Amino acid sequence: MPTRTISRDLKDRIPVLFFDKNFSVAQICTVLGVKKTLVYKTLDYHTIHGTSYNPLANRSGRPRILNSTDIKFILALIEQCHTIYIDKIQEKLLIQWNVFVSITTLLRTMRLLELTRKCVSVRTLERNDLERSAFMNRIADLVPVTDLVLGHPGIYSNLLELQRTIMYFTTLRRHLTKS
Repeated sequence: MPTRTISRDLKDRIPVLFFDKNFSVAQICTVLGVKKTLVYKTLDYHTIHGTSYNPLANRSGRPRILNSTDIKFILALIEQCHTIYIDKIQEKLLIQWNVFVSITTLLRTMRLLELTRKCVSVRTLERNDLERSAFMNRIADLVPVTDLVLGHPGIYSNLLELQRTIMYFTTLRRHLTKS
C-alpha cells in the first residue's frame, strides 16, 4: 500500500511544536495525526538541512558540468577574443579551471547564451576596425565643431538627420574650397 503524502505545511509545524512549544514526539503525533517515523525524519531533516524536508532528495536531471563561474569565464574569453576557437575555449577551461567539457557541451552552452557561430576571420575584424576609424576621421574632417556630432545627446534624433548634417557640411566645404 503506498504511503500517504503529507503536506509540507504540516511538516513545517513539527519542528515548531518540538523546539518552540516543547511538545514530545507522542504529543506531536496525536495533535497532527502523523506517525512517529515522520516526526523523527522531519526533526532529522531540520537539524541537518534547516528545513522540514530533504532538499537533496528530488534532484531531477543530470548534474550540470559547467557552473556559473565557468560560464562567466567562457563569456570573458569570448569578450576578450572574438575569434577564439571552440577547442581553445575547451583547452583554457581544462588548464585554468580543471573542467573538461566536450565541444558539444560548449556549443550548447553558447547557444543557450545566445551566441552565434558565425565565421569571422581576423582580417575581417581588422578591416572593420580600419574602416570605422577612417569613417570617424572623415567625420572629424567634415564637421568643424565636434559637439554637433558627439557632444549632446538628443541633438540628432536619428541617423538620417546625422547624414543630412554631414552632407550639408560636405557641400559647404566644397562650396568654400571652390571660391
